[in-house]
Parts: sequence; C-alpha cells; structure tokens
Amino acid sequence: MIRKLPILIVAMLLFSCSDDDDSNCPGGINETWFTSFKSELNANCGTEVSIFRGDYEGQIVYYELITDPTVNFQAIITFYDCSGNVVAELTAKESNAYLENEGRDDIKVFTCSSSD
Repeated sequence: MIRKLPILIVAMLLFSCSDDDDSNCPGGINETWFTSFKSELNANCGTEVSIFRGDYEGQIVYYELITDPTVNFQAIITFYDCSGNVVAELTAKESNAYLENEGRDDIKVFTCSSSD
C-alpha cells in the first residue's frame, strides 16, 4: 500500500483541474479577447485595475474593477462571458449589491502593472 501512495499522488497532480478549467467556460482567460483586455488595461495603468472571475446568474463572467486602495470610486460593473461578449451592465446600486454578496468570493485573475 505504501509503495502505491506516490503513484496515486502523481496521478492526482497530473489529472487535477485548474481554476480556469471549466466545461461551462472553455478557454476563458486563454482566449484572444482576454489577452486584448489585459493589454488595454496595461496600456492605461495609471491606477491599479484588476480583472475578476465570478459567477453571475449561474454563468462564469469576467469584469474589471479598480483595486487601488488609494482611490475612492463608485463601481459600475460590466460582465463579459467566456467569449468576451457583454452579459450584463449593472447600475451603481446593482454593482454594490453584487460586490457585497455574490462577488465576495470572486477570484482576481489579473492586475495591470504600470510601466513607470
């Protein structure tokens, strides 16, 4: 039994899924639109902005949000699906409600980096 343990561990590591593997969102952050999205944020990164991955009404979505702690702002979220299509555009009130509830567990997948 002890000799089989290393084989089991290696098999688990080889066949485990990563966070960006999802049958409902093939590709996701590996898609061309996402690469363009990141490049656009990096080109205008005077203020730290991040892209988050979340779940909105049962669908995997991506959205950008200012994450610079020195900036006071009102969030207005636009959700994009795995292909880069707009799923929903929330009002300020809806954005706040989302971030205070469902959005609490969303994953930061990218943060722009200033070239300064």
